[in-house]
Amino acid sequence: MHILPRADAPANACEHLPAERAEPSGSTCVECGSDHSLRLCATCGHVGCCDSQAGHARVHAAEANHPVIYQMPADAGFIWCYTDDRYLG
Repeated sequence: MHILPRADAPANACEHLPAERAEPSGSTCVECGSDHSLRLCATCGHVGCCDSQAGHARVHAAEANHPVIYQMPADAGFIWCYTDDRYLG
């Protein structure tokens, strides 16, 4: 697994935000192959689709206990924590 340095933590960061952001595993949802509205697991790099599709990002977060996701592309979207149920940036 490759790790990318995380930009400065958002001012409203939570304790679940990893110190470094993992590199995406690919450019499509690992489970269904969707290529839009993707979410990146900040911890391991799993790429899953959003809740408006099959919700594979949320399923991964729950099963792996990796609660923080980035909207892809990761440097241009929001950061969300499923545990705290809030945006981090």
